[in-house]
Amino acid sequence: MPSSAPGLVPRALAMACVAVLAGAVSGAAIAQQAGSRPRLEVTPALSVTQTLTDSYRAKGATAADGRSSEAITSISPGLRVTSRAGRVQGVFDYGLVGVLHARDSAANEIQHRLSASGRAELVPNHLDLNASASISRQPTSAFGVQSVDGSLTTNNQSDVRTLSLQPVLRGVLGGVVAVQASGNATRTDGGTQVGSRSTGASLTLSPAAAGRVISWSLTGSRQISDFDGGRETTTDRAIASLIVRPDAELQVSVRGGVERSDLASLESRESENYGAGILWTPTPRTRVSIDGDRRQFGDAHQVALEHRFRRSVWRYSDSRSVNDGSSSNGSGSQTTAYALFFELFASQEPDPVARDLLVRSFLERNGVSPDTLLGGGGFVTGAVTIQRRQELSFALSGVRTTFTAAVFQTTSERGDTLSGADDDLATGPVRQRGLSVTVTHRLTPTTGLNFNVSSQRSRSLAAAGSNNLDSVALGWNSRLSRQSTLSLTVRHAAYDSDTEPYTENAVTAAFSTRF
Repeated sequence: MPSSAPGLVPRALAMACVAVLAGAVSGAAIAQQAGSRPRLEVTPALSVTQTLTDSYRAKGATAADGRSSEAITSISPGLRVTSRAGRVQGVFDYGLVGVLHARDSAANEIQHRLSASGRAELVPNHLDLNASASISRQPTSAFGVQSVDGSLTTNNQSDVRTLSLQPVLRGVLGGVVAVQASGNATRTDGGTQVGSRSTGASLTLSPAAAGRVISWSLTGSRQISDFDGGRETTTDRAIASLIVRPDAELQVSVRGGVERSDLASLESRESENYGAGILWTPTPRTRVSIDGDRRQFGDAHQVALEHRFRRSVWRYSDSRSVNDGSSSNGSGSQTTAYALFFELFASQEPDPVARDLLVRSFLERNGVSPDTLLGGGGFVTGAVTIQRRQELSFALSGVRTTFTAAVFQTTSERGDTLSGADDDLATGPVRQRGLSVTVTHRLTPTTGLNFNVSSQRSRSLAAAGSNNLDSVALGWNSRLSRQSTLSLTVRHAAYDSDTEPYTENAVTAAFSTRF
């Protein structure tokens, strides 16, 4: 999505970003007045990346064969603000990215990168405000031309901007019943046909006293989703749950209620909604969670198995759920390198704030980006979707060598069958499979090597569309100082499709520093 001015960011999102930053600063001041000593860190940053790419496009249905080369320069000033104590805690990480093409100046653009999340304690023990905002580049279509870093797919990339606000109100009625009320508002803007607005509210009643063998909860909720390329749908649910904890390691729950939705019809229809779940934590390092529900759209489930050893962590997940607009990524939630190592270092550093610093320092030292997706896939959608995702991931932290790997499979299908949205799911379900393996090795305390191999397969289960993307990369990185790093990476990629297949060789040099 080419652009020439910072006006790419919607005004509401820009105001939210400023609010997060201002909130962190004001929260620090409030906490200081209260006598606590918050830690507020403000870190400007600058990164410069130079990529030389040479690609050969074989003749296809929409492209003639031929070789092309390009030099792409990315300059990205950024700012990271972190508040780790006091009544406002959170992280604001923003980067403005200027992309310059040596030969094709029409492809020059300004991009935005944002990851912000925080929690403000507005009324101690009663009212919190959770907020998050993000801007990321995602493939618009699973069947458009795919690229490892997006440098060859400017026509199939969207700046997806998401803003989410969630107030949470807690209290106790008569000293017996705990009440929690929350609301949520999410705005996603990915361009024509893929923007959405999602708002909702929920109210939960439960026993005020904790530690009982048998407990209960009553929950009522409403969720409204409105897509730019589709229509507005509403889902209301009322659920009663019974929770049994026979011991500290096991929790069993059963639930039932009613659901009213217009997802599959023009008029709202009411249906029964029931399910059950098990949470088993036999040791602090092992967690097993299994949940299943019968919903109006069909069966929903979520299975998560996780086990940590001293230096490694395994994780398996299998879920089928509705994406109602709170995320525009067709593949749903994905595992990042940061998430895996955050779990791995849990026994080494129980405090989550200190662990965050530990994980980021570890990944930077080994030349691994915290946002690296271990399971790829994904595309923007223009209507409510139903997604089934299976993923197996593994991380190993050695003395000088780290290893991460993941295999995944995602099947996405249209949940709102009456929507006229024009996206990949308009012709039927889409399945994506892939794997990613990364190995890093520290040669010295300040230099290291990293190797990555990845593969992705996208298929339409109802039409003829399909493509394959395979890549292998070898990189070298060095810490020039405590604030500066330099990296050099060579990459080979092969893309196979019925329309625009190509092979690519690229060399990338990147310098980054924090002030």
